[in-house]
Amino acid sequence: MLRRGNAGRRFWLAVAVAALGAMAYAAYALAADPITATDDAYDAPTYTMNQGEQPSFANGGANQHNVTARDNGPDKRVLFSTPTLNGGGSAPVNGTQYLTAGTYTFFCTIHPTTMQATLVVTGNGTPQARPSATAKLKTKTISKALKGLLVSFNSTAKVDGVAVTAKLGGATIGKTTASFFAGTQTVKVKLSKGGKSKLRKKSSAKVTVTANIPFGSPATAKAKLK
Repeated sequence: MLRRGNAGRRFWLAVAVAALGAMAYAAYALAADPITATDDAYDAPTYTMNQGEQPSFANGGANQHNVTARDNGPDKRVLFSTPTLNGGGSAPVNGTQYLTAGTYTFFCTIHPTTMQATLVVTGNGTPQARPSATAKLKTKTISKALKGLLVSFNSTAKVDGVAVTAKLGGATIGKTTASFFAGTQTVKVKLSKGGKSKLRKKSSAKVTVTANIPFGSPATAKAKLK
């Protein structure tokens, strides 16, 4: 009986180990293909990932390289990209986590003719929601606007590098760069010297403030100042 018990325990232990191994293999198989640069070339013509994933990019060559999508997203910037890396550097490919199933081409901006490849996004997984925000101009008078426009943004996610621009008609009168957290926040846009001069000449003014959100759609607020 003891022998049978030991054999039974060994059998179920083997089953458990095999199951864990299968799970680990499945997780590995579903991971995005890493993108690697060698000397002025990517190490493969095609890479595969599931929706919602971010491949890693490693520069294994001696020169500087990057990954840059050929198509633009809703923010009018490239769909996905990495910073330019020196040899030995690595970084995630930012923007791929928002892609839906399809085929996307990319290249290295430093070696555009020799470094080109394709990213295939499968139908598996779920793409992350692109960041978005709503905007409301809190400043209501020209006199207060001269001290800076206060804009309320309600963001769906944390996002850095948001370019906020204030315009009077077609003329830019102020701009700043902000980092959003998920939720409501107030951003102050200081006016330029020229912007203040233009605004002082108005008895009323229609002002538009736009936040260009990386990988998302712009958020715009409009108001008439008196």
